[in-house]
Amino acid sequence: MSQDEYPPISEDSIADYLYQHPDFFTRHQQLVMELEIPHLRGQAVSLVERQVQVLREENQHLEHKLTQLIDNAKRNEELNQRIQRIIISLAAVDSVDAFFNTLYEVMLKEFHTDDVVLRLFEVPHSTLSGRKEFVEYDAQVFTLFEPLLNQGTPLCGQLNAAQMTYLFPEQDIKSAVVLPIGIPKPQGVLALGSEELTRFHAGMGTELLKYMSDVISHLLAPWLRVE
Repeated sequence: MSQDEYPPISEDSIADYLYQHPDFFTRHQQLVMELEIPHLRGQAVSLVERQVQVLREENQHLEHKLTQLIDNAKRNEELNQRIQRIIISLAAVDSVDAFFNTLYEVMLKEFHTDDVVLRLFEVPHSTLSGRKEFVEYDAQVFTLFEPLLNQGTPLCGQLNAAQMTYLFPEQDIKSAVVLPIGIPKPQGVLALGSEELTRFHAGMGTELLKYMSDVISHLLAPWLRVE
């Protein structure tokens, strides 16, 4: 039977054979050097060159992911150090006035932000009545932060217009972090606002922020019961 008389071999049959014999090109290395694969730009490259290119692209992708992981780890470590300094500062106060004043000062300093707002939706003790932190219960206002208060998960990034107006009526705030405050159930919010659009974003470590909100809530609780 001449070569022309052999039945044609389908591409699927060739692909199946190569799958079943992955060492084929190892045993036929010269063929690897001679094979050419069309490039997306129309240029033909050898199989080896194409493999090198694919490996280079994969390495670049892995390097990018590794860089992201390292950057996230650094940001989380920085946030953790900030939380530790906040705890130390708040634990050292000797009065409720000092607590609120220290809270504002340390948050502004540690987060290099433009405004810090604390709003508690609960009736204060008589010694605390009149403080700006306590606001009369309003179902409409509570609704603005209902998901945050129900789920206890911080908000990061750009808030909606109503939330921005309520928290920062006199500031040109473009991004913010809003923490749920209160134990055992959140009954207020602590907001950090920045005039920079990208200062606070959705990619921030919400687990550490949640930890910070829990810590502040526990440090605040005793002062709300002081007579």
